[in-house]
Parts: sequence; C-alpha cells; structure tokens
Amino acid sequence: MPQPSTAGARSRTTLVAGCETLDTFRCAVRSTTPLPKDLCLDLDRRGYSPSVTATSLRHRTSRQLLAAHPAIVRLGRLGWLAKGMVYVLAGILAAAVAARSVGWNSSVAPDGEASPTGAIKEIATFTGGRLLLLALAFGLVLYALWRLFTAFAPGGSGAEAVATRIGYGVSAILYLTFSLTALALARRPTANADGNKKVVDLSAQVMSHSVGRWAIALAGLIAIGAGIYRIVKGLKGDVETELNLAGLSADRRRLIKRLGVIGEIGRGIAISLIGFFLLRSGVDFNPQEATGLDGALRSLTVNGWGSTLVGIVGVGFVAYGIFCLLTFTHRQPQAPS
Repeated sequence: MPQPSTAGARSRTTLVAGCETLDTFRCAVRSTTPLPKDLCLDLDRRGYSPSVTATSLRHRTSRQLLAAHPAIVRLGRLGWLAKGMVYVLAGILAAAVAARSVGWNSSVAPDGEASPTGAIKEIATFTGGRLLLLALAFGLVLYALWRLFTAFAPGGSGAEAVATRIGYGVSAILYLTFSLTALALARRPTANADGNKKVVDLSAQVMSHSVGRWAIALAGLIAIGAGIYRIVKGLKGDVETELNLAGLSADRRRLIKRLGVIGEIGRGIAISLIGFFLLRSGVDFNPQEATGLDGALRSLTVNGWGSTLVGIVGVGFVAYGIFCLLTFTHRQPQAPS
C-alpha cells in the first residue's frame, strides 16, 4: 500500500477529540477499538490502512514507554535468567527420575523433586546455597513483575489477547510463589516446600465445598488445554515472542529456535500431565489423586512408555532453560495483540 504524502500526513484534521495531527496519533490511547468508521475511511483516503486501530497504537505507546526506561528492561531480563536456571535444574531432576525408573544410576538425590520447586530445593544444597537462593528469589520476582507488566500493558483486547493476559497473570502468581519458596529455604533450609503436598492439600480444601470437585476438574481441563496450546506452539515453531534476535547469525538463531521448540513441547506435556491428574481427581472425587509435576512424572514411570515421556519432559525442560539463558539479553516486553 502506498505511503501517505508528507503534506497529507501533516495536514491538520480532527481525528478524535483532542487529536489533530495524522502522523502522531497522540490521542490514540483514548480512542475506541476499532476506530470509528468515518475515521477509518479518512485514513484510507490518506493512504493508511483502515485496519489501523487503537490497539496497534497502544502497542506503540508501550514501546515508547520502555524505550524511555531501558534500565527497567535490562533489570527485568534478569528474571528470564533466573527462570532459565530453574528449568535447567528441574529438567535434570526429571531426567534423573526417568533414568532411575529404567535401572540407570544417577548422581542426583533419589528423593529430589522433579519440578521447579524441587529445583529450588536442590539449590539450597549447593555451596553458598543461601546467597544463591536470595539471588534466585530476586530474579523470580523480577520475572513475575515482567509478566504483570505484559498482562496489563496497553495492547489487544480480543478473546485471544484476553486469554493470553490471563495466562500471563497466572504465570506471575506462580513465579511469585516460587520466589517465596526460595526465600523460605534461604531463611530455613529445612522449610517444608513439597510441591506435591501443596497440590493435594489445596485440592482437598477446594473439594470440601459443594462444587469443589467440579472446580478441580475444570482446572484440570484448562491445564490440559494450556498444555496442548504449548505443544502446538512448539510444533509450529512459534517461539520468538518477546525476542529481538536481530544481529545474531543464522546458525545461532536456528539453534535458539530448536531449543525453544523442544522446550515448548516438553513444557506442554508437563502441563497436560498435571491437568490430567487434576481432572481425574475431580471426577473420582479423590484429592489424593491430584498431584504436582513431580508426582505426575513419578506416577508415569511404572510403565516403559511413561518413563520415555518423563525423559522427554526432562529434555524439554533443560532445552527450555538453555533457551532462556541464551536469549535473556534479547528479551523485549510485549503486550498481547
């Protein structure tokens, strides 16, 4: 589509109340979505697409805000670094569970919890573990804040965008709890941080209410849907959201994309497994069947194919962790469109 002429772009016209210049759209964040029909027709006559909406202009506002505060973006990227560390360790623990189930020896403690919570507990056993936990807690808080920003930043308001925003909000809450777990272990290494028990206890509390079992079943279905979404996302190679890989070599970009694909598939399988056990718990009206990621993985290892699936999750987690570690300096907050 041809670009509007400079004269046309700078002509003074009232687009929306308080907005007079076509090339700045300073009032866009106050306009409706989509823009009024007469305004779209006017933009089209001047060479702009009628599909221009307040949503795209709000994205511009978010980018301008972040561009004005680059230190905030750099600080937020540390959250992705912390997330990557957690996933690498969680993947190693999951792979160890799979290895032991087929008779292989592992140097990882046999009771290590194969989950992000287990990864955090594993860090507590390292030399200088307390300082590492404090640093990790700080990083996970930064990641939670990153997700909160992207959940509420100006952007799209359609059904898909709303679903993405809800997912970002849930992610923020989840990583905030991981941060609190790290802080608790830093203060007291013997603190109770059993992810499986937390899920069972919460399920029991919810099921004590009249509709609680169906709420748990619904949560399971939502988790399964989220897991399938992650798997499809990985299979499509859609792993470059919030990434600016300009300047990297083609080989480096291919490596990053492959790690992201493997990671998304592994994460999707893990989320779906948790959802399955939640769904079964609700249907059977038995909170003891609900479990965290570690419990779900260990339950699968009683079968040969289950051990393979657990191994895939472990490899996926490690790949996703490395993906985060390689890309955290290239992250850019992006609101759902």
